[in-house]
Amino acid sequence: MIVFSNSSYGWIKASQKASYGQRYFSVDFSRTEHARVAEQYGVRSWRVEDPDALQAVLKQAAEYGGPALVDVIAQPLEEANAPVLQWMG
Repeated sequence: MIVFSNSSYGWIKASQKASYGQRYFSVDFSRTEHARVAEQYGVRSWRVEDPDALQAVLKQAAEYGGPALVDVIAQPLEEANAPVLQWMG
């Protein structure tokens, strides 16, 4: 399993940034430690904060002989150059 974690509803926040003068409503929340939660259920887990480490961690997870979770700490979507408004229609 792969979780992309940015602690926000990124598409909605990007839309609010573009359309409502950066007036945000109910789009940010505390970071969940997905890897730590999964470990408590016996799932082998990794947390990746450095993009340069992602490939090696994904390889380890794929080669692991059981359930695995990779928690990828991602850039907040509203900071990315993504055509979010076009995606949302």
